[in-house]
Amino acid sequence: MFPLRLFLGLTFVYGGIQKLGDPGFLQPGAPTYIGTQLRGFAHGTPGGFLLQAFAIPHPRLSGVGVALAEIAIGLLVTAGVATRLAAAAGLALNLVLFLTNSWATYPFFLGSDIVFVFAWLPFVLVGERRQPALAPRLRLLALTRMRERSVRDSTPSRRTPGDSPVEPELTRRGLIGTGLAVFGSATAAIAGVSFLTRGTYGMPRTLGASTSRSRVRPTQASPPPQHAAAKTPHRAPALPSGAAKLGPANRLPPGQAATYRDPGDGQPDIVIRQANGALVAHRAVCTHAGCTVGYQGGQIVCPCHGAVFDARTGAVVSGPAPAPLAPRKVLERAGQIYAVPG
Repeated sequence: MFPLRLFLGLTFVYGGIQKLGDPGFLQPGAPTYIGTQLRGFAHGTPGGFLLQAFAIPHPRLSGVGVALAEIAIGLLVTAGVATRLAAAAGLALNLVLFLTNSWATYPFFLGSDIVFVFAWLPFVLVGERRQPALAPRLRLLALTRMRERSVRDSTPSRRTPGDSPVEPELTRRGLIGTGLAVFGSATAAIAGVSFLTRGTYGMPRTLGASTSRSRVRPTQASPPPQHAAAKTPHRAPALPSGAAKLGPANRLPPGQAATYRDPGDGQPDIVIRQANGALVAHRAVCTHAGCTVGYQGGQIVCPCHGAVFDARTGAVVSGPAPAPLAPRKVLERAGQIYAVPG
């Protein structure tokens, strides 16, 4: 069981570091923003009421709290100190995630949280028994100190009025308190370093569809005189009916993406400028649980359950999403980007 304990402990420490080290974790509008994740976890899940009541009203506080708890649980379990208590906390956390984050995963064994729940259970029952751990050594040290104190108390005092006062002995309760203080300081140090080295997050671009249809459709001018036909510049093809202006094309350089509201139904869409300059757009609603996706690292990523989509085709690359993102149509005319209703 020792290798399993190390895996659980180190994984939880890494999970907390990964959260605090993500520049978008506490940034509204980022694909990995904790608030977006919590709303996705709560949607249509049996444990959603817990998130609605306690986490969603304070998303940043909840996110930092979970990250700190993961680091503390991981450190305690790895070292084998207060293992049963820490394992119970880890089991409870993964159980909540199973009832929210992983609930929609089908089949259920593809979700990792249910596996973690049962992996924690043996350590809740027996702790670190017969495994390399720090707790037995601390208990032995405390017992030795207590015995030494007992023997010393039973011996007649040889102190004289000029002697210095005796230092208080380290009891078992004092050892436990000292150990927990040390692990608390280590948790704070790891969390602080992770947070300070997370870097900065560049806010995603947002293009707004024009609400006035008169700005979208080109006006019909009277035909020019016949003799001026040679001087008339070539007219661009007419825009499709209902097309909405999103904004200047130069606001979206290659390798960048922007979200916008579909002019047809108002749902979120995402447009991406590819390396060759071409534009491609998709519906920005994950086909798994309805979370809004974002563009990150050259891929479209769902922050709720980790689904990844191909930025060019919208096809599922990995994760629980059952279908690709629906394609959307955008046009670039005269230095402007237009969205066609889906």
